[in-house]
Amino acid sequence: MLVELTQWLAEHQQWLGVAIFLISFSESLAVAGLVVPGVFLLFAVSALAAGGGMPLTVAVAWAFSGAVLGDLISFLLGRYFHQNIRNFGPFRRNPQWIDGGERFFRRYGWLSVVLGRFIGPIRPIIPMVAGMFDMPAWRFLAINLASALAWAPAYLIPGYTTGRAAQWAVPPFFWNQALSLLIGAIILIACCLYVLKLQKRWSCLVAAAGCLISLLTLSVNRTALAIFDSTLIDSADHLRLPGASHVLILTPQVLLVAAPIIAALLLARRWNHAVVQVAALALALLIAWTIGLTGGASINALLTAILCALVVNCSRSQHFWMRSAWLLYLLPLLLLIASNVLEHRVLPPLEMLRSLLVGVSASLLACWLVERVSPMTPLARPLRWVIASWPFAAAAWVLW
Repeated sequence: MLVELTQWLAEHQQWLGVAIFLISFSESLAVAGLVVPGVFLLFAVSALAAGGGMPLTVAVAWAFSGAVLGDLISFLLGRYFHQNIRNFGPFRRNPQWIDGGERFFRRYGWLSVVLGRFIGPIRPIIPMVAGMFDMPAWRFLAINLASALAWAPAYLIPGYTTGRAAQWAVPPFFWNQALSLLIGAIILIACCLYVLKLQKRWSCLVAAAGCLISLLTLSVNRTALAIFDSTLIDSADHLRLPGASHVLILTPQVLLVAAPIIAALLLARRWNHAVVQVAALALALLIAWTIGLTGGASINALLTAILCALVVNCSRSQHFWMRSAWLLYLLPLLLLIASNVLEHRVLPPLEMLRSLLVGVSASLLACWLVERVSPMTPLARPLRWVIASWPFAAAAWVLW
């Protein structure tokens, strides 16, 4: 039936937007989201949308609207029926659905609404549980909008990119090299998350070592990956994201974005937090010089170090999944920078990947060094949100 549905949509592409809305809506709706294979359908339909020429912004808008409405209706159901919703047929036969959602909500609070949107089994249950626990409506709506804004592109871009890639005239072995890099990235991320979840004093050092080993492996195999590199350069038009029409000039002046962050930390007398930012920059510069990064790649590595160190500072002393959720904060900025850099051929793709690994490694090493001397305490909430919002404000000003 799913195959027939996708075939029908391929023949009637005027309904693709409505299909994306309905799939996103059902994926977020209580009960329906447990049985609808939303991830598969969104991947397939977003690939069709790309092949049919639908702009990514339009597809994301449809998905965003469906996700917001589905979560909102689930929240209102929980708010209206409260514990009586357990008497409904599906929940009476499967009480573990609500019990699991309640445990997750009690443990993570409002963050569960954000995390739950990205975790399949509890995605349609958490908004309903939030309503059952009388979460303030304005707070749920704000979190619902923000999380849907991250969820929609995260779930659509892979399928949309695949649809665009299907139109590429790629040479032999391109997909083999791309798959090798993807598998390597997945292994690296999984290993780093596992080590960091242990929350030992050496966790950041081991994670940084993993990134440096990956950096060395990538540097050694640059010639072997030349087909991947040249193909992406020649297909830059397929990599453009909406809003990335300005050329990002990777000059030392862009590093001034770190100055207000460091100044705010110094004024608040958060000395070790300020040292993390400075140390991340210094270590990134040292590693970039050691491996011979080009000027633009070195600047990109320093920008990555600034952002990663900021995440380290803002997530101090929070539990692991809260700290992991801060990684979502980085995605919009990193995607914007990567798309802009690749579209305008400022850096080769492999050089950009190397610079990202340099920035991540430097921030992890800086965190490990500072923690050995003096453990960092949590930042006050106003200071945390001020410094976290500053890079977005700077990016908006640069791209205006």
